Amino acid sequence: MRATRRARARGQAAAAVATVAAVAVALTLLDRVGPRTPASAEPGRATSGAWICPHGGGGGREVAIYLANPGASTVTARVTGLEGRTPQPSTTVEVPSRATVRVPVAADGEGAGTYVEFFGGWIGAGWVMSAGTEGLAAEPCAPEASDHWWLVDGTTELGEDDVLVITNPFQATAVLDVVIYSPERAPVRDSDWTDVEVRPRRSIALRVSEIVQGEAVTAAEIVVSVGRVVAASNGVTKDGGLRSAIGSTETSASAVLPVIGGSGPSELLVLSAAESSIRFGATELSAEPPRPAGGLTEQDHGPFAARAYPVDVGPGATGIRLFTLEGATVAAALRAIGPGEDQGSTGGAIRPAADWLVLPSLVGGSAEPALALVNDGEEDAEVRIEILAREGGAAAAPITVDVPAHGAAAAPAAFLASAPGSAVLVRSDVPVVALGSASAEGPRGAGFALSLGVAVPPTA
Repeated sequence: MRATRRARARGQAAAAVATVAAVAVALTLLDRVGPRTPASAEPGRATSGAWICPHGGGGGREVAIYLANPGASTVTARVTGLEGRTPQPSTTVEVPSRATVRVPVAADGEGAGTYVEFFGGWIGAGWVMSAGTEGLAAEPCAPEASDHWWLVDGTTELGEDDVLVITNPFQATAVLDVVIYSPERAPVRDSDWTDVEVRPRRSIALRVSEIVQGEAVTAAEIVVSVGRVVAASNGVTKDGGLRSAIGSTETSASAVLPVIGGSGPSELLVLSAAESSIRFGATELSAEPPRPAGGLTEQDHGPFAARAYPVDVGPGATGIRLFTLEGATVAAALRAIGPGEDQGSTGGAIRPAADWLVLPSLVGGSAEPALALVNDGEEDAEVRIEILAREGGAAAAPITVDVPAHGAAAAPAAFLASAPGSAVLVRSDVPVVALGSASAEGPRGAGFALSLGVAVPPTA
């Protein structure tokens, strides 16, 4: 009996030793191999997003939102008008594949905005505002809100005013401060524009002339301490002229600002919030070899200042490449006069892209559209252009336009005229910048608008 017990004990001890040895070997192997990497989750296929459009309104102006779908399936959009009071009832819109839809929106107040949500695919959005045929403004909407905005295209000279439109589409109040820069005076921080509240789902207007008067250039910096907003500026003249410029969320050392359809006098607007003077230059990109724009090569620009620099351009496709020296960063805009007295404006693009969606810049069929393609790269670009016609309309077949390196080219006018009021899909083999314009003849002149394209994300 004792012998049996001793044998059983020896067997249990041996088994225990073997188990410990096996565990030790396994731990050693695991330490060498490392933890097993889990399989990647399959990416989601549903696409949704939003566009925020601080277009403004009032004064009997007509406002429309254009939605364009470059994808292969219909996308559903929900459009909500926002003003200083309760939001308007939402409207549901179906945007067919490879088509453009025009959505008229109510804009009774100067601070009107629109919130566009989309589901089931990607779409682009932009606005057009008109005051008869003498005033025309257009801009792309913003794909996201931010806590910092720069708005450069302002003036409060006699007969003109700058209106800041600030839109908060969210369910929480936003709180912000506004700083105004001009050519010579110190930055203006008025107590009335400190801790400004923008209530949930509201859009407001601030008239710059209430704070600063008689300035050729007024630029605004909006700093949001609570929440996020989207901001744009509207230039308004006493004779009905209009222009719009969506703000920028960052300053940069370079930018490309396209223009087409202008009549000559143009201004490059530059804002520097640096404490000391900076230097910058500008290059004109067109069908001709590159050359300094407006003679700007190593231009001194003072501290905390916003100034305008003449850079006359012709009616053809042109790009102004702005670049700073010694690592400085600025915010910029380009302001151009159209065939009449109305002006157009754009903040340009900090980064080029291979794919662009250019939304319409016109309200009625009588306006003439134009499209500029600017290539600041080292290689020639081959650009395919396709019209996304409005539902029920027809358009010319896609074409290809060659854009030289460090140059610019325009889309054929007859091609664009085949489907007025339609978005244009731009696809290039090298990154470029695309911008649309429109001019509309009227009894007292012609309305004119510039609208930068929106970069199409790879997922679209």
